[in-house]
Amino acid sequence: MSVYETIRLNRRVIWAGIIVGYSVAAALVVIGIVNIGDDPGAVLGSVALGVAAAVAPTIALISLDRRPALLPAASLAAVMLGVINLTLLLVWLLVVLAWWWAYNRRPTKVVPSRPLWWARVAMAFGVFVAVMALFVHLDPYCTDTMADGTVVEVDPAEKGYVSGWSFGSTTSSEEASAQSGVDGTVSSQCASDTIVWGEAVASLLISLGVVGAALRWPVNATRVAPSTEELRTT
Repeated sequence: MSVYETIRLNRRVIWAGIIVGYSVAAALVVIGIVNIGDDPGAVLGSVALGVAAAVAPTIALISLDRRPALLPAASLAAVMLGVINLTLLLVWLLVVLAWWWAYNRRPTKVVPSRPLWWARVAMAFGVFVAVMALFVHLDPYCTDTMADGTVVEVDPAEKGYVSGWSFGSTTSSEEASAQSGVDGTVSSQCASDTIVWGEAVASLLISLGVVGAALRWPVNATRVAPSTEELRTT
Protein backbone atom coordinates (compact mmCIF):
# COMPACT_ATOMS: atom_id res chain seq x y z
CA MET A 1 0.00 0.00 0.00
CA SER A 2 1.38 3.40 -0.97
CA VAL A 3 1.89 6.24 1.48
CA TYR A 4 -1.03 8.14 -0.03
CA GLU A 5 -3.37 5.15 0.30
CA THR A 6 -2.26 4.60 3.90
CA ILE A 7 -2.94 8.23 4.83
CA ARG A 8 -6.34 8.16 3.14
CA LEU A 9 -7.33 4.95 4.96
CA ASN A 10 -6.13 6.37 8.28
CA ARG A 11 -8.27 9.47 7.85
CA ARG A 12 -11.34 7.37 7.08
CA VAL A 13 -10.80 5.31 10.22
CA ILE A 14 -10.35 8.44 12.32
CA TRP A 15 -13.50 9.93 10.81
CA ALA A 16 -15.43 6.78 11.67
CA GLY A 17 -14.40 7.18 15.32
CA ILE A 18 -15.34 10.85 15.24
CA ILE A 19 -18.83 10.08 13.92
CA VAL A 20 -19.39 7.43 16.58
CA GLY A 21 -18.15 9.80 19.29
CA TYR A 22 -20.47 12.61 18.23
CA SER A 23 -23.37 10.16 17.98
CA VAL A 24 -22.80 9.05 21.59
CA ALA A 25 -22.61 12.68 22.74
CA ALA A 26 -25.86 13.55 20.96
CA ALA A 27 -27.58 10.48 22.43
CA LEU A 28 -26.53 11.51 25.95
CA VAL A 29 -28.10 14.94 25.47
CA VAL A 30 -31.37 13.57 24.09
CA ILE A 31 -31.72 10.82 26.70
CA GLY A 32 -30.86 13.23 29.50
CA ILE A 33 -33.42 15.83 28.43
CA VAL A 34 -36.14 13.21 27.93
CA ASN A 35 -35.57 11.67 31.36
CA ILE A 36 -35.09 14.90 33.31
CA GLY A 37 -38.05 16.97 32.15
CA ASP A 38 -38.40 20.74 32.15
CA ASP A 39 -35.94 21.76 34.88
CA PRO A 40 -33.72 24.37 33.11
CA GLY A 41 -30.68 23.62 35.24
CA ALA A 42 -30.96 19.88 34.63
CA VAL A 43 -31.46 20.43 30.89
CA LEU A 44 -28.32 22.56 30.77
CA GLY A 45 -26.59 19.81 32.72
CA SER A 46 -27.55 17.27 30.06
CA VAL A 47 -26.17 19.59 27.39
CA ALA A 48 -22.96 20.01 29.41
CA LEU A 49 -22.59 16.23 29.68
CA GLY A 50 -23.04 15.88 25.92
CA VAL A 51 -20.49 18.63 25.28
CA ALA A 52 -17.98 16.90 27.58
CA ALA A 53 -18.52 13.64 25.68
CA ALA A 54 -18.01 15.51 22.39
CA VAL A 55 -14.58 16.80 23.45
CA ALA A 56 -12.81 13.53 22.54
CA PRO A 57 -14.08 13.38 18.92
CA THR A 58 -13.49 17.13 18.61
CA ILE A 59 -9.83 16.70 19.57
CA ALA A 60 -9.59 13.88 17.02
CA LEU A 61 -11.13 16.20 14.41
CA ILE A 62 -8.60 18.91 15.19
CA SER A 63 -5.80 16.35 14.88
CA LEU A 64 -6.66 15.93 11.20
CA ASP A 65 -5.55 19.52 10.59
CA ARG A 66 -1.80 18.81 10.66
CA ARG A 67 -1.85 18.02 14.40
CA PRO A 68 -1.50 14.21 14.47
CA ALA A 69 0.04 14.23 17.95
CA LEU A 70 -3.39 15.16 19.33
CA LEU A 71 -4.90 11.80 18.43
CA PRO A 72 -3.49 10.05 21.55
CA ALA A 73 -5.05 12.84 23.64
CA ALA A 74 -8.41 12.13 22.01
CA SER A 75 -7.96 8.41 22.69
CA LEU A 76 -7.11 8.94 26.35
CA ALA A 77 -10.09 11.28 26.73
CA ALA A 78 -12.34 8.58 25.25
CA VAL A 79 -10.96 6.07 27.75
CA MET A 80 -11.80 8.52 30.56
CA LEU A 81 -15.37 8.79 29.28
CA GLY A 82 -15.70 5.03 29.15
CA VAL A 83 -14.43 4.61 32.70
CA ILE A 84 -16.88 7.24 33.97
CA ASN A 85 -19.84 5.56 32.26
CA LEU A 86 -19.19 1.82 32.15
CA THR A 87 -22.33 1.30 30.07
CA LEU A 88 -20.59 3.01 27.16
CA LEU A 89 -17.12 1.60 27.88
CA LEU A 90 -17.21 -0.91 25.01
CA VAL A 91 -18.25 1.77 22.50
CA TRP A 92 -15.47 4.12 23.58
CA LEU A 93 -12.92 1.31 23.55
CA LEU A 94 -13.81 0.51 19.94
CA VAL A 95 -13.30 4.17 19.07
CA VAL A 96 -9.95 4.19 20.87
CA LEU A 97 -8.79 1.05 19.07
CA ALA A 98 -9.69 2.58 15.72
CA TRP A 99 -7.79 5.80 16.50
CA TRP A 100 -4.73 3.98 17.81
CA TRP A 101 -4.69 1.73 14.77
CA ALA A 102 -4.70 4.76 12.50
CA TYR A 103 -2.10 6.59 14.62
CA ASN A 104 0.34 3.67 14.62
CA ARG A 105 0.05 3.27 10.83
CA ARG A 106 1.26 6.79 10.10
CA PRO A 107 4.13 6.93 7.56
CA THR A 108 5.97 9.29 9.93
CA LYS A 109 6.16 9.14 13.69
CA VAL A 110 5.23 12.18 15.74
CA VAL A 111 7.33 12.90 18.82
CA PRO A 112 6.06 15.87 20.86
CA SER A 113 8.25 17.63 23.39
CA ARG A 114 7.86 16.74 27.07
CA PRO A 115 5.67 19.81 27.82
CA LEU A 116 3.38 18.92 24.91
CA TRP A 117 3.28 15.31 26.06
CA TRP A 118 2.01 16.43 29.46
CA ALA A 119 -0.39 18.82 27.73
CA ARG A 120 -2.04 15.83 26.04
CA VAL A 121 -2.50 14.12 29.40
CA ALA A 122 -3.95 17.34 30.84
CA MET A 123 -6.48 17.55 28.01
CA ALA A 124 -7.73 14.03 28.69
CA PHE A 125 -7.90 14.67 32.43
CA GLY A 126 -9.80 17.89 31.64
CA VAL A 127 -12.58 15.79 30.11
CA PHE A 128 -12.77 13.78 33.34
CA VAL A 129 -12.96 16.99 35.39
CA ALA A 130 -15.67 18.39 33.10
CA VAL A 131 -17.89 15.39 33.79
CA MET A 132 -17.15 15.29 37.52
CA ALA A 133 -17.98 18.99 37.80
CA LEU A 134 -21.62 18.02 37.21
CA PHE A 135 -21.73 16.15 40.51
CA VAL A 136 -20.04 18.41 43.06
CA HIS A 137 -23.25 20.03 44.32
CA LEU A 138 -25.23 17.58 46.42
CA ASP A 139 -29.02 17.56 46.29
CA PRO A 140 -29.83 14.35 48.16
CA TYR A 141 -33.09 12.55 47.61
CA CYS A 142 -33.74 9.62 49.95
CA THR A 143 -36.37 6.91 49.96
CA ASP A 144 -37.23 3.88 52.08
CA THR A 145 -38.70 0.72 50.60
CA MET A 146 -41.17 -1.01 52.89
CA ALA A 147 -41.77 -4.74 53.22
CA ASP A 148 -44.96 -4.49 51.15
CA GLY A 149 -43.10 -2.76 48.30
CA THR A 150 -44.24 0.77 49.12
CA VAL A 151 -41.59 3.47 48.50
CA VAL A 152 -41.64 6.37 50.97
CA GLU A 153 -39.68 9.62 50.61
CA VAL A 154 -37.74 10.53 53.74
CA ASP A 155 -35.85 13.60 54.93
CA PRO A 156 -32.20 13.35 53.75
CA ALA A 157 -31.11 14.95 57.03
CA GLU A 158 -32.25 11.81 58.81
CA LYS A 159 -29.67 9.91 56.78
CA GLY A 160 -26.96 12.46 57.48
CA TYR A 161 -27.04 14.15 54.04
CA VAL A 162 -27.42 17.86 53.39
CA SER A 163 -27.48 19.97 50.23
CA GLY A 164 -24.44 22.02 49.26
CA TRP A 165 -21.10 22.06 47.49
CA SER A 166 -19.01 19.11 48.56
CA PHE A 167 -15.90 18.25 46.58
CA GLY A 168 -14.77 14.68 46.77
CA SER A 169 -17.93 13.39 48.44
CA THR A 170 -19.42 10.08 47.38
CA THR A 171 -23.01 10.94 48.26
CA SER A 172 -23.59 12.30 44.77
CA SER A 173 -23.78 8.71 43.57
CA GLU A 174 -26.56 6.30 44.37
CA GLU A 175 -26.26 4.53 47.72
CA ALA A 176 -28.40 1.73 49.08
CA SER A 177 -28.37 -0.30 52.29
CA ALA A 178 -30.44 -3.23 53.46
CA GLN A 179 -32.30 -2.91 56.75
CA SER A 180 -34.73 -5.01 58.72
CA GLY A 181 -36.20 -2.66 61.30
CA VAL A 182 -39.40 -2.97 63.23
CA ASP A 183 -40.88 -0.17 61.14
CA GLY A 184 -41.06 -2.50 58.15
CA THR A 185 -38.28 -0.85 56.17
CA VAL A 186 -36.29 -3.35 54.12
CA SER A 187 -33.96 -0.96 52.24
CA SER A 188 -32.94 2.67 52.05
CA GLN A 189 -31.61 4.57 49.09
CA CYS A 190 -30.12 8.04 48.67
CA ALA A 191 -28.94 9.83 45.55
CA SER A 192 -28.09 13.33 44.40
CA ASP A 193 -30.68 13.76 41.67
CA THR A 194 -30.33 17.39 40.54
CA ILE A 195 -27.76 19.31 38.48
CA VAL A 196 -27.64 23.01 39.31
CA TRP A 197 -26.67 25.91 37.03
CA GLY A 198 -23.25 26.32 38.60
CA GLU A 199 -22.28 22.72 37.91
CA ALA A 200 -23.45 22.87 34.30
CA VAL A 201 -21.71 26.19 33.56
CA ALA A 202 -18.47 25.01 35.17
CA SER A 203 -18.53 21.81 33.13
CA LEU A 204 -19.16 23.71 29.89
CA LEU A 205 -16.29 26.12 30.59
CA ILE A 206 -13.88 23.27 31.30
CA SER A 207 -14.89 21.45 28.10
CA LEU A 208 -14.49 24.61 26.03
CA GLY A 209 -11.12 25.21 27.68
CA VAL A 210 -9.90 21.77 26.62
CA VAL A 211 -11.04 22.33 23.04
CA GLY A 212 -9.41 25.77 23.07
CA ALA A 213 -6.13 24.23 24.18
CA ALA A 214 -6.36 21.70 21.35
CA LEU A 215 -6.93 24.49 18.83
CA ARG A 216 -3.74 26.17 20.07
CA TRP A 217 -1.70 23.01 19.53
CA PRO A 218 1.22 23.80 17.20
CA VAL A 219 0.73 22.77 13.60
CA ASN A 220 3.23 20.25 12.25
CA ALA A 221 4.77 19.43 15.63
CA THR A 222 8.14 17.68 15.83
CA ARG A 223 8.23 14.71 13.49
CA VAL A 224 10.61 11.85 12.86
CA ALA A 225 11.01 11.14 9.17
CA PRO A 226 10.56 7.55 7.97
CA SER A 227 13.72 5.54 7.39
CA THR A 228 14.97 4.67 3.92
CA GLU A 229 13.92 1.07 4.48
CA GLU A 230 10.39 2.15 5.35
CA LEU A 231 10.21 4.22 2.20
CA ARG A 232 11.29 1.26 0.10
CA THR A 233 8.57 -0.94 1.53
CA THR A 234 5.91 1.59 0.50
